[in-house]
Amino acid sequence: MMAALSAFDMRILEALFTVRDSNLIAMFIWISMLGRAWLIYAVAVCVVLILVSKRKYAYAFGLSISVASAGILILILKGLVERARPPGEFQAYLETWYSFPSAHAALAVALYGFLLLLAWRRIDRQIWRYVGIVGMALTIILVSLSRIYLGVHYPSDVLGGVLLGSFCVWLGWKYAKIVRNGHP
Repeated sequence: MMAALSAFDMRILEALFTVRDSNLIAMFIWISMLGRAWLIYAVAVCVVLILVSKRKYAYAFGLSISVASAGILILILKGLVERARPPGEFQAYLETWYSFPSAHAALAVALYGFLLLLAWRRIDRQIWRYVGIVGMALTIILVSLSRIYLGVHYPSDVLGGVLLGSFCVWLGWKYAKIVRNGHP
């Protein structure tokens, strides 16, 4: 099973490497920044402060749970799995530490996925709700794809990050409901 997954991962990286373009590399490096840990945490803190100022404590708590649990679980899983990054010749720039799961993908889903749910539930005007939902969904998709295109992650690393981030959004949303309703 692992051999088949590794072969699939390499085929995807090799195919993307053959069509790599310097303009796309530059664009995807910029997009990839939207999943950087420092940016995710900074945006999360700002949104949490805005939510607290508007007395939306349950959502502030839920977003905190989503992003913090993603950060913690990424560190644990990377340390346990210890999967090496793709070979250097595939990487558009050098990344360090382990590859699985993709922290960019997991953190992007944890933040932007929670904000997507928040837009779905809290924005009244339909046009702005859809703009928020589509914007957050595109950000998640593009950050995830950027990691594969840039050759710094295998596709299965990104899939693992998306699944991990999705779990963290679910967890954050669940606890936001508990806080909002006052019981489990």
